[in-house]
Parts: sequence; structure tokens; C-alpha cells
Amino acid sequence: MDEALPLSVGVRERDRDTVVSVAGELDYGTTPQLLAVAEPLAARGGALVLDLADLTFCDSSALSALVRLHKASRVAGGSLSLAALRSQVRAAITMTSLDQLLTIVDEVPAGPDGHPRP
Repeated sequence: MDEALPLSVGVRERDRDTVVSVAGELDYGTTPQLLAVAEPLAARGGALVLDLADLTFCDSSALSALVRLHKASRVAGGSLSLAALRSQVRAAITMTSLDQLLTIVDEVPAGPDGHPRP
């Protein structure tokens, strides 16, 4: 039996937004780790981007967390975008019609230096 990949969550503060990079598997056991980092960022408003290029798996608890972050951002007058989704993650979001609620972009918006990722 394969061991689950650990979750890694990193934060980059930029002039126009905050980028949270999520790598590994987002599931019932790791979702609290993402929420502990991203929820306070969502609650302060502003543009929050989740860079999901390295997210390899998400389950229903992960999808629930994305909705929770979306709502927290909206309440605070901010926005949440999901960027660079792998096909498997995009399929999970599309199958549940969350693509109608969540903002999905093909890549992390360019930073002040013109580059999307460091």
C-alpha cells in the first residue's frame, strides 16, 4: 500500500495578492493544515490565489474547504482564485459543479516582476 504524500503549504505575499502554494494530497487528514494557513489570509480580504499546480489529489473535505475559503474571502470583501489545476483536481471540481462558484484560472497571475511563479 502506497503511503500518502504529505501536504506542503507555502505563502508568498505580493503587492496585488497573496499566493498560497499547495502541494501533495488534500484530504480529510490534511485539509485542516491548509485551513490553518489560508483561512486567516482569506478573512483579511484582498486577493487570495491558491496555486494548485502541485496538488495531486483532493477529496470531498478538500472541496468543502475550498468553498469555506471562498465564503471567508467574500465576507471580508476579497476574492479567491484557484490557479494551475491538474486535470484530476479540475475534474473533481467540475463534477461537483463547484466550477460555477469558484474562480478558476489557468495559471498564477503574474507578480510585480512579470513572472507567475518564483
